[in-house]
Amino acid sequence: MRKWYILLLAGICLISTSAILVTLAAVPPTVSAFYRNFFAALIWLLLYPYTRPFGAVPLKTDSPAALDAASPWYGFLVRTGRAPLLLGLLGFFFAVDLWAWHRSILFLGAGPATLLGNLQVLIVSLLAVFFFREELQRWFWPGCFLALLGIALLTLTRGIGQGVLPGLLYGLLTAFTYSFFLIILRLLRNFLITPQQVLFWVAAISAFFLALPLLGEGGGLVPHNTALGLLLLHAFVSSVVGWWLIVTALPHVPVAVASTLLLLQPLLTSIWGHLFLSQTLSMVQIAGIFLALAGIRLATWRWR
Repeated sequence: MRKWYILLLAGICLISTSAILVTLAAVPPTVSAFYRNFFAALIWLLLYPYTRPFGAVPLKTDSPAALDAASPWYGFLVRTGRAPLLLGLLGFFFAVDLWAWHRSILFLGAGPATLLGNLQVLIVSLLAVFFFREELQRWFWPGCFLALLGIALLTLTRGIGQGVLPGLLYGLLTAFTYSFFLIILRLLRNFLITPQQVLFWVAAISAFFLALPLLGEGGGLVPHNTALGLLLLHAFVSSVVGWWLIVTALPHVPVAVASTLLLLQPLLTSIWGHLFLSQTLSMVQIAGIFLALAGIRLATWRWR
């Protein structure tokens, strides 16, 4: 049991570097969003035959056909029901999510942008009422209020970012699209599909959708060598290894504990931004981070 907690924490630490590497790459938002997925898909093509022994358990493990995980390269094909359609939607929402989130980073800074994206835990709760007929938790609305108050303290004070209003709008779009991404990911648990397949197809389909606005914006398709190296590092560290560890460990960790640990991501990103990007945080902004994290946790609290 302990190893799953270690894997989950390691994955959270890795994906928390995402906003930092995007900022250091210093390329247009759509360029960074495209290349992180394009490189991630290529990396999975190379790694897939060697990763199947580790974490290659399908998202739904109670199927009698669970052993039919396919041979190494052929295993990327998904032939179960509506899974290909859901994967297409998954890739689309992830592409829009990254398109908006990378712009939010430019306006607000790495920590606040990541924190806004994590408001998905509140939106997912509302969507779960419609899709899965789940009841809202007892402290949902008080938690929402605390989270929004924390966001206001973090983003409406000086010291981080170039523009609060556009950053908030892009951040909220990030949260909404990320919420639909997680809902569809949950629906995919009903099909015989491995975490590796999900991550490969999300990267490949997202890269396709991001290539369209990239060509329309007229930006350079090939960044300079330093930026290209940082984007390749970002794809490997966050999009491949980080998310692979998280998707593999989540089924083995209690939901309440996992949701709490995942909230470490925006806090870690803010710390990395302070250490590596000189994004100084005021005491008010630090208080906003902790207040927002407390509000998100309270909104998703489950009493025994």
